[in-house]
Amino acid sequence: MNDDETFEVDPDSLRKGKAVLSELGSYTWSILAEFDAAMADTSWTGNDDNGRKIEANYVSNRDSISGSLGALGEVLERTSDATLLNLNATSTTQSDILDGIDQEIDSYDIGGPGDGGRRG
Repeated sequence: MNDDETFEVDPDSLRKGKAVLSELGSYTWSILAEFDAAMADTSWTGNDDNGRKIEANYVSNRDSISGSLGALGEVLERTSDATLLNLNATSTTQSDILDGIDQEIDSYDIGGPGDGGRRG
């Protein structure tokens, strides 16, 4: 909103925001890949009863974190796409509104004084 409370879209700002979201999404996918690679090995837990308990807890927590990172990457990616869709829809709407205003203006007969013309 502007100071006069009219809604105005700044396409450049939306494009920059989309780029930031896209970049964050890429970073998240990279972090997820590194995390999954680093945390894949469970051989250190051992093969006895205690080791299997440790492994079960470790794998559960590891998979939860991995799932959260994947969900974050998905959210950032979808939000980035939605930002671009919003920009396109808003730009189209603004363009349609301006075209309608231009058509309305063109429909007025603006003549000189005394000729019965309507002033816009």
